[in-house]
Amino acid sequence: MRKIIVLEHLSLDGVIQAPGGKDEDLSGGFTHGGWTAPFASTELGRLVRGQMHREFDLLLGRRTYELWADYWPNHAEIWPEANTATKYVASTTQSNSLWGPDVFLSEPVEELKELKQADGPDFHVWGSSELVQTLLHHNLVDECWFIHYPIIIGSGKQLFPNDGLNPLTLEVIEHHSLPNGVSVVHYKRNVDVESA
Repeated sequence: MRKIIVLEHLSLDGVIQAPGGKDEDLSGGFTHGGWTAPFASTELGRLVRGQMHREFDLLLGRRTYELWADYWPNHAEIWPEANTATKYVASTTQSNSLWGPDVFLSEPVEELKELKQADGPDFHVWGSSELVQTLLHHNLVDECWFIHYPIIIGSGKQLFPNDGLNPLTLEVIEHHSLPNGVSVVHYKRNVDVESA
């Protein structure tokens, strides 16, 4: 069975928008792009690359797919796996390939329920806040890699907006506390606690 693994850079107030660059995602008038830069470290780079250089398929929302399709094909030396992975894109409007190989999911919840049962690599979800919220609402997330940064941003897209998400109990698989205050935590969904 294939797992859906969510990997996110998170501020203390839950913002995930534009962690990597000033102009990465300006939607909603966001002006704090690149907020993770002051926390870069050798150890953090090692942990993030450990996830980037695995076998996976990417599962992305349309906006993240479009942003990444402009960037990663020109930076293949940094993350070659992103270019070779199959990109599964949750979108009811996008159907033109910008960054193949890709598969468009117009009914992502139902299609992913079937895809998870098939053979293949796990799905990695980066960014894609609306997609992640949909996956959480439908209990499709199996694991999370959360990189928590000691910064409060105060605005921007949040991973967990206050919109009635059902409680989700997670179990820590591994945890790394870095000297600069960044924490990297690998969680798995604790189904036993949820069903108790």
